[in-house]
Amino acid sequence: GTVDVVSVVRADNPGVVTDIARVPHLEGFTSTGAVSPDGTQVALVTVDAGSATRPGASLIFVNLETGQLFRGAIDVEPMQTPIWEPDGGAAVVTRATPAGIDVLSVTLSAEESLLSSHTGVLGVYPLGFDPDGALLQVVIDGRGSTVQKAGSDYVHLGAFITRDWALSSDRSQLAYIEVNTEGGLAYLARTAALGGAANVQAQALALDLSALGVAWNPTSGTAEYGVEPQAGVAIQALSAGAAAAFGFDVPLAYSEDGEVLAVTHWSGESFEDPGESKIVLVTDEGRSAIGGGARFLGWSAR
Repeated sequence: GTVDVVSVVRADNPGVVTDIARVPHLEGFTSTGAVSPDGTQVALVTVDAGSATRPGASLIFVNLETGQLFRGAIDVEPMQTPIWEPDGGAAVVTRATPAGIDVLSVTLSAEESLLSSHTGVLGVYPLGFDPDGALLQVVIDGRGSTVQKAGSDYVHLGAFITRDWALSSDRSQLAYIEVNTEGGLAYLARTAALGGAANVQAQALALDLSALGVAWNPTSGTAEYGVEPQAGVAIQALSAGAAAAFGFDVPLAYSEDGEVLAVTHWSGESFEDPGESKIVLVTDEGRSAIGGGARFLGWSAR
């Protein structure tokens, strides 16, 4: 409808859902967002203005302890996933301008700072910050996909569009999906090392495995992908534990201790025929579906 309900579910008792806040939006849209590093806030991008053909989005901060909503910025790009600065004091979002795309830092008190501006690009997607505090982002343009660090080219990922980016916990590697159009459409699992000389071509790519979704396992330090059942790779590749009897999982994120993996489980047999979806928590002991959950935002501090 016209409202998203932000809820918290305990991993050890997923049958109990606690509603935190209700976020109004335009009919037919949904909010995207991320939990702050300390687990107490959510940064949401919500389409709350305009129309279906010309939607206008706001950055909304949701306090998970009080349920309070606060609008941090308006006119940001719809359907993006904001990222948080390491200290949790601000979120990073993008805004379309007549000239191109701006990348902004927005504090919890609605103070905006311009981080970078881009022209002639298809999209700019902030990833996170490196150990020295420099912003990492993917720029998609006529060259394909390129990781930039502090606004300068850092690692070229290749000539294709990419998606589902995830930084390793030490920020030394990037896992992602390459949307490869050589000989047809394929979604290929990839990894790239971050570091060394600037403008280097991404190396150490993963197998040409059809996959969607990435989650870094904090225990093993490896990237795990969601694969199609017919790909010949068992769904047990998601090492958090119990495999599904049918369908396939798209990983979302591990809990900080690595004991629980949140996934979107699809009932179908392939990416082309995915079936129905639900959010599931996977552990060594089994799998627990979260009733009514439509979108995973992250792990809270509760």
